[in-house]
Amino acid sequence: MQKKLLTAAVAGVLAAPVVAMADVTVYGTIDTGVRSASKVCTAAGGAGCTETGSLLSVTDGERTTNRWGLKGSEDLGGGLRANFTLEGQYGSDNGAGPGSSTPGSATNTGNQGLFQRKSIVGLSGGAWSVDLGRDYTVNFKTQGIYDPMSYTYTGITPTAGNNVAGTRSSNMITAGFRFGTGGIRVDYAMGEVAGDTGSGQRIGANADFAFGPVTLAAAYSTRSDTFAGLDLDQDTYNIGGVYKLGALTFRAGYSSSEYKQTSGGTQKADTPMYALGVQYDFTPAVSGRIGYYNMEFNLNDVKAGSRDWFILAIDYNLSKTTTLYAAVDVSGIKDSSITVSGATGIITAGTAGIGATQGSTVQDGSTGISAGIMHAF
Repeated sequence: MQKKLLTAAVAGVLAAPVVAMADVTVYGTIDTGVRSASKVCTAAGGAGCTETGSLLSVTDGERTTNRWGLKGSEDLGGGLRANFTLEGQYGSDNGAGPGSSTPGSATNTGNQGLFQRKSIVGLSGGAWSVDLGRDYTVNFKTQGIYDPMSYTYTGITPTAGNNVAGTRSSNMITAGFRFGTGGIRVDYAMGEVAGDTGSGQRIGANADFAFGPVTLAAAYSTRSDTFAGLDLDQDTYNIGGVYKLGALTFRAGYSSSEYKQTSGGTQKADTPMYALGVQYDFTPAVSGRIGYYNMEFNLNDVKAGSRDWFILAIDYNLSKTTTLYAAVDVSGIKDSSITVSGATGIITAGTAGIGATQGSTVQDGSTGISAGIMHAF
């Protein structure tokens, strides 16, 4: 249950002047479970994976990423509102908090800092909104509409990983407008490089529209980076849809992350991914989902490898805020892959597995079984 904290009372405790301020909502999730996985690398990543073994672990945010936050809104009159959100991440398996460093440019999308998930302030008025700060990218928001698992089980599925636009961007301006059953959104993340405003910046736009039981969504982002004198441009495309038919919901989508290195010898790489899934609501409290993902790794227009994911999950809602869940996932890998180093901007071919940039430490035929409990507050 969300708890409201009156900021005027807080201001009184701190002996600060009491003025007309917004209520603040404290919210979050805690998700912890157990997972057993086979064929996990005993050495880290890519070509270094020479041996594999089984792994039994207590999971942290396997279904729903653990988070906590503060958000508020103040009525300024005339339909205008001031809004803010501060959201951080933590580890429920060991109590760990976020890193001490702060995400920097648009290219730094890692989970670091106290409010690394979101830190925005802005204005809204009816159908429009403008926010400043660190926020989710338009590509990530579009993927969330058509993702077969509805952006749950993100510790297993690859959707967020196939997004060089990043899950989030720092130093960003985001503007959105809703109209009827649709909407558009644009975002601009500044690279903040002195003397070169184009370096490291990212520009994106998305749109979604619902008509009857069908929802369609698409997004595009382009990002320019410079690493150690190497120019690396990155583009991300997303398109997908949802179709609801009674207790059944079908979701499908396509995304592609494309890299082009233009100095030190032109190289190209892309990772097209197809996603398909179905959800069935057995009862208002019980739902099941099946998701399939296929990602290819292409280097200079030649296929270097591919990977498939299958996941079967079931959720049982004990209440509006507490969910028991269980999932089985299987991963298959073919051939090698590509690696795009964020540290150097160099595109190379991998030699085994899925490649360091995809963050995977599993090999072909890996199977995982997960179960846990999630509570929202």
